[in-house]
Amino acid sequence: MQYRKLGKKGVDVSIIGLGAEHLEHAPLDTIASVVNTALNEGVNYIDLFMASPDVRDNFGTALKERRHQVMVAGHLGSTLKNGQPNRSRDSTICEHYFNDLLTRLQTDYIDILMLFFVDEVDDYDKIFGPGGLLELALRLQKEGKARFIGMSSHRVPVALRAVDSGYIDVLMLPINPAIDTLPGDIAVEDVWQASTYRQPRPETDPTPSRRELHHACAANGVAVVAMKPYAAGWLFNKKNPSAIVLTPVQCLSYALSQPGVCTAVPGCRTANEMRAALAYLEATDEEKDYSAIDTNTIWKLQGSCMYCNHCLPCPVSIDIGTVTRLTDTARYASNNLVATRYESLSVTASACTECGVCVERCPFKVDVIANMKQAAAIFGS
Repeated sequence: MQYRKLGKKGVDVSIIGLGAEHLEHAPLDTIASVVNTALNEGVNYIDLFMASPDVRDNFGTALKERRHQVMVAGHLGSTLKNGQPNRSRDSTICEHYFNDLLTRLQTDYIDILMLFFVDEVDDYDKIFGPGGLLELALRLQKEGKARFIGMSSHRVPVALRAVDSGYIDVLMLPINPAIDTLPGDIAVEDVWQASTYRQPRPETDPTPSRRELHHACAANGVAVVAMKPYAAGWLFNKKNPSAIVLTPVQCLSYALSQPGVCTAVPGCRTANEMRAALAYLEATDEEKDYSAIDTNTIWKLQGSCMYCNHCLPCPVSIDIGTVTRLTDTARYASNNLVATRYESLSVTASACTECGVCVERCPFKVDVIANMKQAAAIFGS
Protein backbone atom coordinates (compact mmCIF):
# COMPACT_ATOMS: atom_id res chain seq x y z
CA MET A 1 0.00 0.00 0.00
CA GLN A 2 1.04 3.58 -0.56
CA TYR A 3 0.22 6.26 1.99
CA ARG A 4 -0.15 10.01 2.00
CA LYS A 5 -0.47 12.49 4.85
CA LEU A 6 -3.96 13.51 5.92
CA GLY A 7 -3.51 17.16 5.02
CA LYS A 8 -1.38 18.91 7.63
CA LYS A 9 -2.29 16.46 10.39
CA GLY A 10 0.67 14.19 9.80
CA VAL A 11 -1.42 11.01 9.87
CA ASP A 12 -0.77 8.40 7.18
CA VAL A 13 -3.78 7.43 5.09
CA SER A 14 -3.89 4.75 2.40
CA ILE A 15 -4.32 6.17 -1.09
CA ILE A 16 -7.02 3.56 -1.73
CA GLY A 17 -9.85 3.60 0.80
CA LEU A 18 -13.29 2.02 0.93
CA GLY A 19 -16.62 3.72 0.35
CA ALA A 20 -19.35 1.71 2.06
CA GLU A 21 -22.44 3.04 0.29
CA HIS A 22 -23.05 -0.07 -1.81
CA LEU A 23 -22.78 -2.32 1.24
CA GLU A 24 -25.75 -0.80 3.07
CA HIS A 25 -28.00 -3.79 2.45
CA ALA A 26 -25.29 -6.45 2.16
CA PRO A 27 -25.17 -9.42 4.56
CA LEU A 28 -22.49 -9.63 7.22
CA ASP A 29 -20.37 -12.18 5.38
CA THR A 30 -20.13 -9.92 2.32
CA ILE A 31 -19.18 -6.89 4.41
CA ALA A 32 -16.62 -8.91 6.36
CA SER A 33 -15.14 -10.22 3.10
CA VAL A 34 -14.78 -6.73 1.62
CA VAL A 35 -13.36 -5.26 4.86
CA ASN A 36 -10.85 -8.06 5.33
CA THR A 37 -9.74 -7.88 1.70
CA ALA A 38 -9.16 -4.16 2.10
CA LEU A 39 -7.41 -4.22 5.47
CA ASN A 40 -5.22 -7.17 4.51
CA GLU A 41 -3.77 -5.04 1.72
CA GLY A 42 -3.14 -2.03 3.95
CA VAL A 43 -6.32 0.00 3.40
CA ASN A 44 -6.82 2.10 6.51
CA TYR A 45 -9.66 4.48 5.58
CA ILE A 46 -13.37 3.58 5.48
CA ASP A 47 -16.17 6.05 4.85
CA LEU A 48 -19.41 4.97 6.52
CA PHE A 49 -22.07 7.64 6.10
CA MET A 50 -25.21 5.50 6.31
CA ALA A 51 -27.45 5.61 9.38
CA SER A 52 -29.14 2.23 8.91
CA PRO A 53 -28.68 0.11 12.05
CA ASP A 54 -28.00 -3.13 10.18
CA VAL A 55 -25.04 -1.82 8.19
CA ARG A 56 -23.59 -0.15 11.29
CA ASP A 57 -23.94 -3.37 13.25
CA ASN A 58 -22.34 -5.39 10.47
CA PHE A 59 -19.38 -3.05 10.16
CA GLY A 60 -19.01 -3.13 13.94
CA THR A 61 -18.77 -6.89 13.83
CA ALA A 62 -16.42 -6.89 10.83
CA LEU A 63 -14.11 -4.38 12.49
CA LYS A 64 -14.35 -5.69 16.04
CA GLU A 65 -10.83 -7.13 16.18
CA ARG A 66 -9.34 -4.68 13.67
CA ARG A 67 -10.67 -1.26 14.72
CA HIS A 68 -7.12 -0.12 15.53
CA GLN A 69 -6.08 -0.70 11.91
CA VAL A 70 -8.50 1.68 10.27
CA MET A 71 -9.67 5.28 10.28
CA VAL A 72 -13.45 5.50 10.13
CA ALA A 73 -15.23 8.53 8.73
CA GLY A 74 -18.71 8.98 10.19
CA HIS A 75 -21.19 11.65 9.10
CA LEU A 76 -22.92 14.12 11.40
CA GLY A 77 -26.32 14.83 9.90
CA SER A 78 -26.94 11.46 8.30
CA THR A 79 -30.04 10.15 10.05
CA LEU A 80 -33.23 8.17 9.45
CA LYS A 81 -36.80 9.41 9.20
CA ASN A 82 -39.60 6.87 9.07
CA GLY A 83 -36.94 4.27 8.38
CA GLN A 84 -35.59 6.11 5.32
CA PRO A 85 -32.27 7.97 4.88
CA ASN A 86 -32.57 11.58 5.95
CA ARG A 87 -30.37 14.65 6.18
CA SER A 88 -30.96 16.43 9.50
CA ARG A 89 -29.59 19.65 10.97
CA ASP A 90 -31.17 19.16 14.39
CA SER A 91 -28.27 18.88 16.85
CA THR A 92 -30.18 16.66 19.28
CA ILE A 93 -31.19 14.19 16.60
CA CYS A 94 -27.73 14.23 15.03
CA GLU A 95 -25.99 13.58 18.34
CA HIS A 96 -28.32 10.64 18.94
CA TYR A 97 -27.33 9.09 15.61
CA PHE A 98 -23.67 9.83 16.28
CA ASN A 99 -23.81 7.99 19.61
CA ASP A 100 -25.69 5.19 17.88
CA LEU A 101 -22.81 4.92 15.41
CA LEU A 102 -20.27 4.62 18.23
CA THR A 103 -22.35 1.94 19.95
CA ARG A 104 -22.94 -0.15 16.85
CA LEU A 105 -19.31 0.12 15.72
CA GLN A 106 -18.26 -0.95 19.23
CA THR A 107 -15.89 2.00 19.51
CA ASP A 108 -15.64 5.16 21.57
CA TYR A 109 -14.44 7.54 18.86
CA ILE A 110 -14.68 8.36 15.16
CA ASP A 111 -11.55 9.38 13.29
CA ILE A 112 -13.09 11.87 10.86
CA LEU A 113 -16.42 13.42 11.82
CA MET A 114 -17.93 14.68 8.57
CA LEU A 115 -20.52 17.43 8.40
CA PHE A 116 -22.84 15.60 6.04
CA PHE A 117 -23.78 16.74 2.52
CA VAL A 118 -23.42 20.54 2.69
CA ASP A 119 -24.17 22.04 -0.73
CA GLU A 120 -26.34 25.12 -0.22
CA VAL A 121 -25.22 28.51 1.11
CA ASP A 122 -28.11 28.81 3.58
CA ASP A 123 -27.41 25.29 4.84
CA TYR A 124 -23.75 26.15 5.30
CA ASP A 125 -24.65 29.31 7.23
CA LYS A 126 -26.91 27.31 9.51
CA ILE A 127 -24.35 24.58 10.15
CA PHE A 128 -21.43 26.94 10.73
CA GLY A 129 -23.48 29.54 12.60
CA PRO A 130 -24.33 29.74 16.32
CA GLY A 131 -25.94 26.55 17.59
CA GLY A 132 -25.19 24.72 14.34
CA LEU A 133 -23.73 21.28 13.77
CA LEU A 134 -20.20 22.64 13.71
CA GLU A 135 -20.56 23.54 17.39
CA LEU A 136 -21.66 19.99 18.12
CA ALA A 137 -18.76 18.58 16.10
CA LEU A 138 -16.25 20.76 17.97
CA ARG A 139 -17.70 19.66 21.31
CA LEU A 140 -17.51 15.99 20.35
CA GLN A 141 -13.93 16.53 19.27
CA LYS A 142 -13.12 18.20 22.59
CA GLU A 143 -14.68 15.24 24.39
CA GLY A 144 -12.35 12.87 22.53
CA LYS A 145 -15.13 11.30 20.48
CA ALA A 146 -13.82 12.64 17.16
CA ARG A 147 -10.21 13.11 16.07
CA PHE A 148 -10.69 15.35 13.04
CA ILE A 149 -13.53 17.36 11.53
CA GLY A 150 -14.47 17.19 7.87
CA MET A 151 -17.28 18.07 5.49
CA SER A 152 -18.78 16.37 2.46
CA SER A 153 -19.98 18.52 -0.42
CA HIS A 154 -20.66 18.47 -4.14
CA ARG A 155 -20.52 22.21 -4.93
CA VAL A 156 -17.44 24.37 -5.17
CA PRO A 157 -18.58 27.70 -3.64
CA VAL A 158 -19.78 26.17 -0.36
CA ALA A 159 -16.82 23.80 -0.18
CA LEU A 160 -14.41 26.71 -0.70
CA ARG A 161 -16.02 28.63 2.16
CA ALA A 162 -15.50 25.65 4.45
CA VAL A 163 -11.85 25.33 3.45
CA ASP A 164 -11.22 29.04 3.99
CA SER A 165 -13.02 28.95 7.36
CA GLY A 166 -10.14 27.06 8.98
CA TYR A 167 -12.54 24.74 10.82
CA ILE A 168 -12.27 21.59 8.72
CA ASP A 169 -9.37 19.18 8.38
CA VAL A 170 -10.86 17.07 5.58
CA LEU A 171 -13.04 17.81 2.55
CA MET A 172 -14.88 14.99 0.81
CA LEU A 173 -15.70 15.69 -2.85
CA PRO A 174 -16.81 13.77 -5.94
CA ILE A 175 -13.78 13.61 -8.21
CA ASN A 176 -13.91 11.96 -11.60
CA PRO A 177 -13.43 12.99 -15.25
CA ALA A 178 -17.19 13.22 -15.86
CA ILE A 179 -18.13 15.62 -13.07
CA ASP A 180 -14.95 17.60 -13.60
CA THR A 181 -16.21 18.68 -17.03
CA LEU A 182 -19.16 20.42 -15.32
CA PRO A 183 -19.48 23.86 -13.69
CA GLY A 184 -18.42 23.96 -10.04
CA ASP A 185 -21.83 25.06 -8.79
CA ILE A 186 -23.95 22.48 -10.56
CA ALA A 187 -26.63 20.82 -8.40
CA VAL A 188 -25.87 17.21 -7.58
CA GLU A 189 -29.19 16.09 -9.06
CA ASP A 190 -28.19 17.50 -12.45
CA VAL A 191 -24.91 15.60 -12.54
CA TRP A 192 -26.81 12.42 -13.36
CA GLN A 193 -28.90 13.92 -16.18
CA ALA A 194 -27.75 13.11 -19.71
CA SER A 195 -28.86 16.55 -20.93
CA THR A 196 -26.32 18.20 -18.62
CA TYR A 197 -23.46 16.90 -20.75
CA ARG A 198 -24.95 18.21 -23.99
CA GLN A 199 -25.24 21.83 -22.94
CA PRO A 200 -22.70 24.32 -24.32
CA ARG A 201 -20.15 25.55 -21.81
CA PRO A 202 -19.61 29.28 -21.31
CA GLU A 203 -16.13 30.54 -22.12
CA THR A 204 -15.92 32.05 -18.64
CA ASP A 205 -17.56 30.75 -15.48
CA PRO A 206 -18.01 33.13 -12.55
CA THR A 207 -18.00 30.18 -10.15
CA PRO A 208 -14.59 29.27 -8.68
CA SER A 209 -13.25 26.26 -10.53
CA ARG A 210 -12.86 22.78 -9.14
CA ARG A 211 -9.13 23.08 -9.65
CA GLU A 212 -9.09 26.34 -7.67
CA LEU A 213 -10.82 24.50 -4.83
CA HIS A 214 -8.22 21.73 -4.95
CA HIS A 215 -5.38 24.21 -4.77
CA ALA A 216 -7.07 25.98 -1.87
CA CYS A 217 -7.18 22.67 0.00
CA ALA A 218 -3.53 21.98 -0.76
CA ALA A 219 -2.52 25.49 0.32
CA ASN A 220 -4.49 25.27 3.57
CA GLY A 221 -3.47 21.72 4.43
CA VAL A 222 -7.03 20.42 4.11
CA ALA A 223 -7.02 16.77 3.06
CA VAL A 224 -9.21 15.91 0.08
CA VAL A 225 -11.05 12.59 0.03
CA ALA A 226 -12.16 11.64 -3.48
CA MET A 227 -15.62 10.10 -3.46
CA LYS A 228 -17.41 8.68 -6.48
CA PRO A 229 -14.18 8.19 -8.47
CA TYR A 230 -16.08 5.89 -10.85
CA ALA A 231 -18.99 8.36 -11.26
CA ALA A 232 -21.34 5.74 -9.81
CA GLY A 233 -20.07 3.27 -12.41
CA TRP A 234 -20.92 5.50 -15.36
CA LEU A 235 -17.33 5.62 -16.53
CA PHE A 236 -17.39 1.88 -17.21
CA ASN A 237 -20.38 2.17 -19.57
CA LYS A 238 -19.77 3.06 -23.22
CA LYS A 239 -23.19 4.72 -23.38
CA ASN A 240 -22.64 7.10 -20.47
CA PRO A 241 -23.47 10.72 -21.34
CA SER A 242 -19.97 12.05 -20.67
CA ALA A 243 -18.59 9.83 -23.47
CA ILE A 244 -15.58 9.04 -21.30
CA VAL A 245 -14.91 5.34 -20.67
CA LEU A 246 -12.18 4.25 -18.26
CA THR A 247 -11.19 1.29 -16.11
CA PRO A 248 -11.20 1.35 -12.29
CA VAL A 249 -7.42 1.78 -12.33
CA GLN A 250 -7.63 4.75 -14.72
CA CYS A 251 -10.38 6.37 -12.63
CA LEU A 252 -8.33 6.04 -9.46
CA SER A 253 -5.23 7.30 -11.24
CA TYR A 254 -7.16 10.40 -12.29
CA ALA A 255 -8.54 11.08 -8.81
CA LEU A 256 -5.20 10.55 -7.08
CA SER A 257 -3.48 12.94 -9.50
CA GLN A 258 -5.60 15.91 -8.40
CA PRO A 259 -4.15 18.48 -5.98
CA GLY A 260 -4.75 17.87 -2.30
CA VAL A 261 -6.14 14.34 -2.66
CA CYS A 262 -4.90 11.93 0.00
CA THR A 263 -7.25 8.99 -0.64
CA ALA A 264 -9.94 7.81 -3.03
CA VAL A 265 -12.89 5.85 -1.66
CA PRO A 266 -14.49 3.76 -4.42
CA GLY A 267 -17.73 2.05 -3.57
CA CYS A 268 -17.19 -1.71 -3.58
CA ARG A 269 -20.00 -4.28 -3.45
CA THR A 270 -17.80 -7.36 -3.29
CA ALA A 271 -14.29 -8.46 -2.42
CA ASN A 272 -13.58 -8.74 -6.15
CA GLU A 273 -14.52 -5.10 -6.65
CA MET A 274 -12.21 -4.19 -3.79
CA ARG A 275 -9.43 -6.15 -5.51
CA ALA A 276 -10.15 -4.28 -8.76
CA ALA A 277 -9.49 -1.02 -6.92
CA LEU A 278 -6.37 -2.39 -5.22
CA ALA A 279 -5.05 -3.37 -8.66
CA TYR A 280 -4.04 0.27 -8.99
CA LEU A 281 -1.12 -0.42 -6.67
CA GLU A 282 0.51 -2.85 -9.09
CA ALA A 283 -0.69 -1.27 -12.32
CA THR A 284 1.72 -0.21 -15.06
CA ASP A 285 1.97 3.37 -16.28
CA GLU A 286 0.08 2.30 -19.40
CA GLU A 287 -2.75 0.84 -17.31
CA LYS A 288 -2.98 4.06 -15.29
CA ASP A 289 -3.01 6.27 -18.40
CA TYR A 290 -6.20 8.36 -18.42
CA SER A 291 -5.27 10.70 -21.27
CA ALA A 292 -8.26 9.33 -23.24
CA ILE A 293 -10.43 11.86 -21.36
CA ASP A 294 -9.25 14.35 -23.98
CA THR A 295 -11.57 12.65 -26.48
CA ASN A 296 -14.48 14.42 -24.77
CA THR A 297 -14.93 17.70 -26.64
CA ILE A 298 -16.02 19.45 -23.41
CA TRP A 299 -12.52 19.08 -21.99
CA LYS A 300 -10.12 21.83 -23.03
CA LEU A 301 -6.95 20.14 -21.84
CA GLN A 302 -4.34 21.11 -24.40
CA GLY A 303 -1.66 23.17 -22.73
CA SER A 304 -2.94 22.41 -19.23
CA CYS A 305 -0.97 20.10 -16.93
CA MET A 306 -3.08 17.22 -15.62
CA TYR A 307 -0.32 16.12 -13.17
CA CYS A 308 -0.41 12.69 -14.78
CA ASN A 309 3.40 12.32 -15.16
CA HIS A 310 3.19 10.96 -18.68
CA CYS A 311 6.25 13.15 -19.20
CA LEU A 312 8.42 10.95 -16.98
CA PRO A 313 11.03 9.64 -16.59
CA CYS A 314 12.95 12.89 -16.38
CA PRO A 315 16.68 12.44 -17.16
CA VAL A 316 17.57 14.38 -13.99
CA SER A 317 14.76 12.76 -11.91
CA ILE A 318 12.48 15.77 -11.46
CA ASP A 319 8.97 14.71 -10.35
CA ILE A 320 7.40 17.01 -12.92
CA GLY A 321 3.76 16.43 -11.95
CA THR A 322 4.42 17.20 -8.29
CA VAL A 323 6.54 20.26 -9.07
CA THR A 324 3.87 21.64 -11.38
CA ARG A 325 1.09 20.90 -8.90
CA LEU A 326 2.92 22.73 -6.11
CA THR A 327 3.66 25.64 -8.44
CA ASP A 328 0.01 25.93 -9.40
CA THR A 329 -0.96 25.84 -5.72
CA ALA A 330 1.58 28.57 -4.95
CA ARG A 331 -0.05 30.72 -7.63
CA TYR A 332 -3.32 30.37 -5.74
CA ALA A 333 -1.92 30.94 -2.27
CA SER A 334 1.79 30.98 -1.57
CA ASN A 335 2.57 30.05 2.02
CA ASN A 336 5.10 28.20 4.14
CA LEU A 337 3.22 24.90 3.86
CA VAL A 338 3.53 24.85 0.05
CA ALA A 339 7.15 26.02 0.17
CA THR A 340 8.04 23.34 2.72
CA ARG A 341 6.57 20.63 0.52
CA TYR A 342 8.52 21.91 -2.44
CA GLU A 343 11.78 22.07 -0.47
CA SER A 344 11.28 18.45 0.62
CA LEU A 345 11.54 17.25 -2.98
CA SER A 346 14.76 15.37 -3.69
CA VAL A 347 15.16 17.21 -7.02
CA THR A 348 13.73 20.66 -7.68
CA ALA A 349 12.92 22.55 -10.86
CA SER A 350 16.28 24.32 -11.01
CA ALA A 351 17.84 20.99 -12.05
CA CYS A 352 15.99 21.13 -15.39
CA THR A 353 18.39 20.95 -18.37
CA GLU A 354 15.68 21.94 -20.89
CA CYS A 355 16.29 18.75 -22.85
CA GLY A 356 12.66 18.74 -24.05
CA VAL A 357 12.02 15.01 -23.65
CA CYS A 358 9.12 15.75 -21.31
CA VAL A 359 7.48 18.07 -23.84
CA GLU A 360 7.64 15.37 -26.52
CA ARG A 361 5.96 12.84 -24.21
CA CYS A 362 3.15 15.05 -22.89
CA PRO A 363 -0.24 14.05 -24.40
CA PHE A 364 -1.66 17.48 -23.50
CA LYS A 365 1.08 19.54 -25.20
CA VAL A 366 2.15 21.31 -22.02
CA ASP A 367 5.17 23.63 -22.11
CA VAL A 368 6.91 21.76 -19.29
CA ILE A 369 10.14 23.73 -19.60
CA ALA A 370 8.29 27.00 -19.03
CA ASN A 371 6.59 25.46 -15.99
CA MET A 372 9.94 24.42 -14.54
CA LYS A 373 11.31 27.93 -15.03
CA GLN A 374 8.28 29.36 -13.26
CA ALA A 375 8.65 26.92 -10.39
CA ALA A 376 12.30 27.90 -9.93
CA ALA A 377 11.33 31.57 -9.99
CA ILE A 378 8.51 31.14 -7.43
CA PHE A 379 10.38 28.91 -5.00
CA GLY A 380 13.88 30.24 -5.60
CA SER A 381 15.44 26.95 -6.60
